Amino acid sequence: MLSQIPFELPLQFLPGLASGELVRYGAILKDAGTGRILGHLQESGAAQSLLSHALTSSTSPLSLVSSVTNVGTGVYTAVQVRQLKAMIETLQVLQIATLGASLAGVGVSVAGFLYMRQRFNSLDGRIERLVDTVTAGFEEQRRSALRHQMSRTKALVQRAELAKSMTDPATEYKEVAAHLADQAAFFEGEITSQMSGKGPIRHDMFWLLSQLWMLCNGVRLDAQIRANELLHAQRMSERIAGEYQNLFDRVGPASFDVGLLEGQATVKVLRDAADAAHSKPFLLDYIRTRRIPGSAYIDRLEREQEASMLLLRVT
Repeated sequence: MLSQIPFELPLQFLPGLASGELVRYGAILKDAGTGRILGHLQESGAAQSLLSHALTSSTSPLSLVSSVTNVGTGVYTAVQVRQLKAMIETLQVLQIATLGASLAGVGVSVAGFLYMRQRFNSLDGRIERLVDTVTAGFEEQRRSALRHQMSRTKALVQRAELAKSMTDPATEYKEVAAHLADQAAFFEGEITSQMSGKGPIRHDMFWLLSQLWMLCNGVRLDAQIRANELLHAQRMSERIAGEYQNLFDRVGPASFDVGLLEGQATVKVLRDAADAAHSKPFLLDYIRTRRIPGSAYIDRLEREQEASMLLLRVT
């Protein structure tokens, strides 16, 4: 079955993107003239490894590119540095905003659970320090609730990571996904609360909460795919895409308490994340109708350790 998954390297499509003959929408590559979908971009296991150190410490959209491009050989081998640069060049040609798609998953998911747990641990530490410095709008009861939800989310991500070793992983994946729906709703509510206050939105808190929200959605979607609940995952992805559009369309570059450049970078990343979310239902429908098992599909992606990005060719 794995050999039948029509993965290709996306490099052959880059000239068409540069000339305008092809266009990208989220994780979809389309023919500009006919609108026909040619393929779906996917992150691989190699991307997980390369991004684990580079992105988990990034505190803002503007720092994402610099944190990756300035990586030294003390962290990566020479081969990894070349792979990282090749991935960045590919993303630049694809016009993916400041690696923003890696926040929500270029393709089917955020990537591996280990990578997601590393990202969550980084976000957990930063938001803990941030909440301790915030007084306005964060009374003690609200602080306590946020810390409780962070701990619960961390435990669920760990459960998802360990589920594969169980005798019945599908049941565990589905249970984790159900609980993460509640966690996602909590973080969405916190973001809405941030946006409803008077004056500019506090950017640092909004940015961290948005990543946590997207991470919860990424893990729950990933878990349902691994459980081979592809139709449910497709319906879930449609709803998530609508939620992203509804919330992220309400902010602009001047909505935050930071400079215009930072605001523009944030909005561009959020728009990219929303577009990627809108393209996921098309991918999941293709996998489902071609009878490709979700667990086998993700396993193939995670085992890829050379190319950081693959293209699922629509045949």
